[in-house]
Amino acid sequence: MPTSIVRELPELATAWTTTRGAGSVLAVVDEGVDLRQHPEFAHRDITYNGDPAGDGPERGRRPHGVKVAGLALGSGRNVLGVAPEASILAVGVPALSFATGDPAEADGLVWAADHGADVICCAWGPRQPTRTSGALPPRTRAALEHCLTHGRGGKGCTVIFSAGNDGSDLALNGYASHPGVITVGACNCHGTHPSYSGWGDALWCVLPSNDPHDPEGASMTYLTTAPAGSLVDGEAYYTTRFGFTSAATAAVAGICALIVSANPDLTNHEVRIVLRDSCEKMDIESGTYDASGHSILYGYGRPNAARAVELAGQQRLATHTA
Repeated sequence: MPTSIVRELPELATAWTTTRGAGSVLAVVDEGVDLRQHPEFAHRDITYNGDPAGDGPERGRRPHGVKVAGLALGSGRNVLGVAPEASILAVGVPALSFATGDPAEADGLVWAADHGADVICCAWGPRQPTRTSGALPPRTRAALEHCLTHGRGGKGCTVIFSAGNDGSDLALNGYASHPGVITVGACNCHGTHPSYSGWGDALWCVLPSNDPHDPEGASMTYLTTAPAGSLVDGEAYYTTRFGFTSAATAAVAGICALIVSANPDLTNHEVRIVLRDSCEKMDIESGTYDASGHSILYGYGRPNAARAVELAGQQRLATHTA
């Protein structure tokens, strides 16, 4: 059955007693992010780039970015996202509908960093990557370095990528294996590894999502937003069909927005460490965790939003008393 992110992350209620994301800015860089006139995102400082509108018949065919935004940032009218009070930068890169590597993806990343993004959510990556097809283009690499070193006044944007849904080694994916990003995979409702989720040394963490090969987890998709006025999946404004690593990535992006809201002084590296240290191990017997606590199937585990916000606050206290 479809679920809500609040049900799967019950600790959000505790995290929200400290912050619901106010003051942080989350950029959704995706194939199309048309949030205009959607009741879930009213008065949220939305800004557009690339092909923001998709006003013609293509609009309803690019719902992915709107789904991402809803799970990360829904205000609670019908979808309560992880960071419901964070501001939004919606960055449309239509070329992502077809493939990675277009110069527009690099331009979108830079634009997000230069227009105030604290967190940049990239719930996409090369499809069925090989060493060649999954390589990170020089222009995109330069854009990522710009985000990580010049964003947020030099503290660096927190950049989050999906581990992908083709079950491949992340060593083949130059985007997700960039050493400065947070790479997010999926676990299923049993806390084990779904075969589609990308794996490897670059995996940072996982979050629950659907699992087509599991009888119980096959239908565990999330309620989220759809483009306003469309009939995506037969539903106007909302859809119950959002899952795989994209959903996990959107939720972790929301958690990172909560971390930044709780402590705006954190660098992107410190956000990564806070997220890592909030993680709870799963499938310990079969997870092949190494001496550092990392698993190629689960990264450092499943982030706990309440613990992450608490750790961010402790870091603020340590900084101010040092």
